[in-house]
Amino acid sequence: MSYSYIVDIKPLQDAGVSNQAIAQHLSNRTAQAMQSEESVYELQNTGAVINSPVLISQRTGTLIDYWQALPAGQEKDLIAFFLSTLFDGNPVQTNEYPRSTQFALAELNMTPDLQLVAESLVNLAGGRPDQGTTEADVVASQAAYEQEQAEIAEQERIDAEVQALNERYIIQYNSQISPLIDSKETDELVWKAAIQKMADDFIPAE
Repeated sequence: MSYSYIVDIKPLQDAGVSNQAIAQHLSNRTAQAMQSEESVYELQNTGAVINSPVLISQRTGTLIDYWQALPAGQEKDLIAFFLSTLFDGNPVQTNEYPRSTQFALAELNMTPDLQLVAESLVNLAGGRPDQGTTEADVVASQAAYEQEQAEIAEQERIDAEVQALNERYIIQYNSQISPLIDSKETDELVWKAAIQKMADDFIPAE
């Protein structure tokens, strides 16, 4: 899978999108947006949508016939949106939520020949690299991220404690040992007493 929890999942969760909807998005999203020029060419080349040479904005074709036969509703509205966007020269962000799942919904009930056209459009947009992603995958990705963050936090805590201990050691060393070095003290008993003092004072009194 090519998705990242922090980049592709968490922002949608923070926006209130359910894990199930995120899984559907990841499974259906394309690698990149559908570009207008190549998508329009494919639609025209397959006969799915043909611009009238006489009347501006009047179109025919197998997809237009399918669209006209649909009852009013979301599916019909989505197909109209995708076609108007592409034929107006703009890309369709099928690599982003919610256009990813909306395109999948629009193609779901198409005839087999139109589903092949839709598949061609998807392939032109780089295919669906995360197809098959499930809600369990989303949950596992979140759990792996949270585990990683917990391990990082624990390591940071350990590092901070070691740093604090090292700083206390340096303070004691500078207080008890450095003076002996500076004064060139050679009496072992004096050194022993300084080291013992250093050890005794290392743990602050409560």
